[in-house]
Amino acid sequence: MARLPIVEFLGPDWFRRAPDSSAPFYRLSPREVSQEWVDEWRTALPLSHWKLSGDEGLSSDAGNDGLPDVQWRRADITAWLNERDVDMGLGYKTKSALLGMVEEYLNPPAPEPETTEPEAEEETE
Repeated sequence: MARLPIVEFLGPDWFRRAPDSSAPFYRLSPREVSQEWVDEWRTALPLSHWKLSGDEGLSSDAGNDGLPDVQWRRADITAWLNERDVDMGLGYKTKSALLGMVEEYLNPPAPEPETTEPEAEEETE
């Protein structure tokens, strides 16, 4: 289950129209919104009057190399792993856990070298 960002109007008025003209926000009444909604309207939510929690922030590529890093959103990292058919198992994975999976995908563990047992010498009498 994805966790959605929560937007809360802090005042000074009792309510404020939503920037997208949907239902108004009432003071100190938190509302779940989609990450896409936050991305579109974040500039219309000045921190002096709005509280935003659970926002993944804007996704960017630190090395501009197309490889997931800490500046990527969790959802973008998950999509990158899915494109490469990486088995992520069941349950919620944190962003750190997903980045660990990316690291393992890019740098798989080296195979263990094969060890051969020395053949036992037969004793002759």
